[in-house]
Amino acid sequence: MARRFVFRLQTLLKVRELREREARRKVGAKQAEIARLDQLNRQTAQEIQRCQAELRGCQRGHLHPAELTRRRAWIAYLRQTIAQRQAQRVELVAQLEQLLREWRTVRTQHRIIEKLREKRYDEYRRELRRSEQAASDELARQLQVYAAAEAESG
Repeated sequence: MARRFVFRLQTLLKVRELREREARRKVGAKQAEIARLDQLNRQTAQEIQRCQAELRGCQRGHLHPAELTRRRAWIAYLRQTIAQRQAQRVELVAQLEQLLREWRTVRTQHRIIEKLREKRYDEYRRELRRSEQAASDELARQLQVYAAAEAESG
């Protein structure tokens, strides 16, 4: 019976696979954070448009100057919030690019060991086939010798 395939670096392969999975999780989390900021910016932009539409509607009638100032200040605050989020998004994109570089490196390290495992498994299969063929050849040779001995005696 042939021995079972054993890859001596299996533990290292598992560790690298876990590192790749963790790096991929971090990339996904950062992308989700960027998407959340983008969604908040879209909502804030819609709020600004709504407030500006209200101001245009109120300008046709009479609006108290203090109320007008308050609404314009609110719009300015919302624009400032968008600007802060955009600056934060730039930082997050830079962090995402760093995480992507790390993920590619980790993925490459994992693939190296994975390819080595595949190569070793192919070698194992070739050796197994070779030994099975040698056993078959030996059996055929023994049968031929036995048949020749039977033919001589019979």
